[in-house]
Amino acid sequence: MEPNLVLEKELKPIFLEKFPSFSDNVKELIVQYGPYVLAVGAVLSLLQVFRIFSYGSALLGADTFVAFNYYLSIVTLIITSVLYLMAFTPLKARKQSGWNLLYYAVLAGLAGNILQLSIIGAIISGVIGFWVLFQIREKYVA
Repeated sequence: MEPNLVLEKELKPIFLEKFPSFSDNVKELIVQYGPYVLAVGAVLSLLQVFRIFSYGSALLGADTFVAFNYYLSIVTLIITSVLYLMAFTPLKARKQSGWNLLYYAVLAGLAGNILQLSIIGAIISGVIGFWVLFQIREKYVA
């Protein structure tokens, strides 16, 4: 499988060669149960969006940056949750398209963190997300 997603060619050698590899048992465990964990998390996140909207009126007099971060976090949460739900069926079938959707979900979350100026959050989520993703990549076929 030749890398063809945005930044995949640059990230692949970093997360496959410079980071420790997972054992085959760990990879298999993640691939087997990960889709279910992601689906439950995505549904709970989307339900959380309704609760988050109830706080919106409190931001009417808030600083513009605070309001921007608030709405950007909602949009990022919705985008990543929808991508996780879209990935569920292809991930269960071990298709590359499911892995691609997870990749874009990690990128979307990373972009959201950067736009919110949460640099530490972006670094931590990006490193962990891409490390796990590239470790299990071989388990998915086109």
